[in-house]
Amino acid sequence: MSKQKFYAIKRPEGGQIVDSWEVCEPLVRGEKGIKFKSFSTKAEAEAWLNGSEATEPDGIRVYVDGSFTPSCEKAGWAFVVIENGKEIARGSGFTAFPAESRNIDGECMASYQAMRWLDLNDKYATICHDYEGIARWARGEWKAKSHIAMQYVAAVKPYLFRVKFEKVAAHTGVKWNELVDSLAKEAVEKAKKVKEGKSA
Repeated sequence: MSKQKFYAIKRPEGGQIVDSWEVCEPLVRGEKGIKFKSFSTKAEAEAWLNGSEATEPDGIRVYVDGSFTPSCEKAGWAFVVIENGKEIARGSGFTAFPAESRNIDGECMASYQAMRWLDLNDKYATICHDYEGIARWARGEWKAKSHIAMQYVAAVKPYLFRVKFEKVAAHTGVKWNELVDSLAKEAVEKAKKVKEGKSA
């Protein structure tokens, strides 16, 4: 039996809490200016609606994300390292080659670069990702069939002893996830400018 969840919905005109995804989904799907997030207790949902930030778990967490737009052939990537609720490092960039699988290339590169940073700094962490393949390919739960997936699995293998994985929902108001998303988007814009500069 699945655990009870509470869904907090933020609108410009006010907030609302519902107790199932079946009720939440039609209220938020396709609606602009709405943020929503799930919680295990009603108190946590109410705190989020009231503007209280949930306490970041102790230890090191690394938020990773990728970005892609059809107007740029390369994917952007970014990671932000959080220790005990505070940012201690970040990195971003774009893929060296044209993206084969759109934003997935950026997602994989972000996770790989995050693990390299952890290794260089001799740290262990939880990788917080919104694309499921980041963990499933790395743990062998999904068979890596695409070129980018096979490259990712091979590249991260030496670093897996340093990390655990945690999936976070995209675009639900999670502070660090929103930050890393914007950094990945900025990286795509930089890639576009580099290309324009070369072709000028």
